[in-house]
Amino acid sequence: MFSLINIPVKIIGLLESNVSDSEIALGVCLALFIGFTPLNGPMAILLAIFFFLFKINRISTLLTLPLFKICYLAGGSFLADKIGSYLLIDAGYLNGFWVVLTNFPVIAYLDLNNTIINGGLALSLIFAAPIYFISRKVASILREKYFTKLKNSKFAKSVLGLKIAHKTISKIDAVRNRIKK
Repeated sequence: MFSLINIPVKIIGLLESNVSDSEIALGVCLALFIGFTPLNGPMAILLAIFFFLFKINRISTLLTLPLFKICYLAGGSFLADKIGSYLLIDAGYLNGFWVVLTNFPVIAYLDLNNTIINGGLALSLIFAAPIYFISRKVASILREKYFTKLKNSKFAKSVLGLKIAHKTISKIDAVRNRIKK
C-alpha cells in the first residue's frame, strides 16, 4: 500500500526539488541505457556505478526504467540482437576496431563481444539524444504547468505536513539526545 503512495510523493519531490531539467533528462537517458542492456553481467554493474557516481536525477531514472525495460522485453531485445549481430559479425570493416577494443584490459570484461549487449548499447546511443531533449522539454513543461497545481493540492499539503512533522520530530530527538549526554 505504501509503495503506491510513494510514487506521487516522489513525483512531487521531483517537481519541487532544485534539480535542473538537464539532470532529469540525464537520469532518463541512464534509464534508457540500463533498460536496453541485460542486467546479468559486468555492463550492468558499470551502469549501476554510473547511477551512483554521476550527478543525475536518480528519481527520474527509477521512474522511467520500467518503461524502457518493458520496451526492451517487448521487442527491443530482438532489435538489439540484430544490430549487435550486424556490428560484430556482418560489418567486416569494424573487425580491427573490435579486436583493438576488446584487447584493452578492463574493456575486455564488459562483454562487448556479446551481440545483445553491443546492440543494446548501440540502440541506446541512437535514441539517447532525442530522449534527452524530449525529456528535458517535458520536465520543463511539467515544472511550469503543474508545479503550482500540485503545490496547492490537498495531497501535496498533506505530504508537506508529513515532511515538516518528520523534521520537527527529528529535531526534538536530536535535542533530547544532546540533553541526555
